[in-house]
Amino acid sequence: MNFEFMRTLHGFINFIQVLFGFAALFACSFIWRDTDLYFQFIYKGYGWQSLILAILFFTWIFAVMIFLSNLFDKDVVGTIGKMKLLILYVICLACLIISASLESWYISRASTGGKHPDSVYHPRFIAVTIFNWLLVVSYIVLILVTFFFV
Repeated sequence: MNFEFMRTLHGFINFIQVLFGFAALFACSFIWRDTDLYFQFIYKGYGWQSLILAILFFTWIFAVMIFLSNLFDKDVVGTIGKMKLLILYVICLACLIISASLESWYISRASTGGKHPDSVYHPRFIAVTIFNWLLVVSYIVLILVTFFFV
């Protein structure tokens, strides 16, 4: 195992992405109502939420794959090349910007004065939005680190 990867800036950012991605997925998909806990894919009045969930899932899987590959001594940059890795990071970034923007829009729709007020969804939308924008910032930093220092 290559724990030296964790000591690099690239490794630390990748680890943070795995944590933020899991937190966003957890907040996005698990719903608590009274004593009920369930996994929800489709939301009445919030049709784009399924797309947000899919984007978060695929970007999280990508971050986990990069993290585990580097952790187990498989150099991702050496294997697929720096430019292809940067292109994949930009694709993830673009998807996360779409996801974060939609989730930000849903905050206003779920508020008490919104089109579909919901006291359960509203705080969850806020949490997912925060994690989404943190992921966007982390991908921007990771792109810059990869471009200039890897």
